[in-house]
Amino acid sequence: MIDGRRRICFVLPSLNGGGAERAAVQILNGLDPERWTRTMFLFAREGPYLAEVDRSVSIASPETASRFGRWRALRSFIASEHPDIVMAFLSYFSVLAATRAANTRAKVIFNLQTPMSDFLTDADYQWRQGGHKLMFSAITRVAYGAADAIVATSQGVAGDLTAAFGVDPARIRVVPNPVDLARVRSAGAEAIDERLLPAGDGPLIVAAGRLAEAKNYPLMIESLVALRKHLPARLCILGKGEMEESLRRLISERGLSTAVSLAGFQPNPWKYIARADVFLLTSRYEGFGNVLIEAMACGTPVVATASPGTRDIVTHGVDGLLVESHTADRIAAALGDVLADSGVRSAMSRAAIGSAERFAAPGVLQRYEEVFASLA
Repeated sequence: MIDGRRRICFVLPSLNGGGAERAAVQILNGLDPERWTRTMFLFAREGPYLAEVDRSVSIASPETASRFGRWRALRSFIASEHPDIVMAFLSYFSVLAATRAANTRAKVIFNLQTPMSDFLTDADYQWRQGGHKLMFSAITRVAYGAADAIVATSQGVAGDLTAAFGVDPARIRVVPNPVDLARVRSAGAEAIDERLLPAGDGPLIVAAGRLAEAKNYPLMIESLVALRKHLPARLCILGKGEMEESLRRLISERGLSTAVSLAGFQPNPWKYIARADVFLLTSRYEGFGNVLIEAMACGTPVVATASPGTRDIVTHGVDGLLVESHTADRIAAALGDVLADSGVRSAMSRAAIGSAERFAAPGVLQRYEEVFASLA
């Protein structure tokens, strides 16, 4: 403690564009600087969200790219800074080991943004391989059992930890990610670059997220193929990632080159989402789904595949539609139900704006403050 303030450190691999990284920045920025001395340790000092970190937050990073070098740097940092709380994002179990090795009294919290069972089958990571998966599962049980607390972003994520990894539910706090609704709505009113949208005047579908296997963009493309048999809808995808080349090939193969645009990473995706007739999410799994709340805050109806995180956000038939069966025909049918009826869209839009208020930053940050205070 310094000047009566508690010390807190968030640890992440980087601040590259993802939901967990954005949430970490928003949470740390939102903590009261009169009560907390805030630091962030990044294994790599990079990413678009670096510019959004509050100037009063100190950022540290190692000068080496080796895993052991980064671990040692984190251990030294914790030993010298003596944080009261260290919160690790993205399941970096080395953070627990480094904190314990620093021989301080720091409490360790894991912030879990995704259901671990699904993470272990994700093609983007080596953990899905047989031996690796068994090893990671074992480490998960040990690490989450040794942490002082776990923050899960949804009831589904918390339930998976308990059912699949034996974590005591009493040690899990379910706290959603905060969303700055005022910022989203203000940014949503800004002018867009029309050149990034597909040509034509058909209904506009917008999607946003990293172009990765877990987001299941091939399913999205096949859903559009099915939908366009009845409705000349267009699709704009915001984001970049390792699947961009294969996704472009698929779009061309399905004859959708003029109906689909890949607009890349946009620092203000909300101005495009706000102009959509519907927002679409086809992820294999989600632990939360910040972008769904942001779309709802913009008054855009949402259609999403059902998963642990989306079920906590979307009330089916009220502020959007959840598709339990992750198939192109079912998703196309849900999109058609929303796009074909302006009355349905208007009702969902009004309901979505109200539903988003559950995740407004001030209330969520208060819940985080309570979690931290209970441990510190």
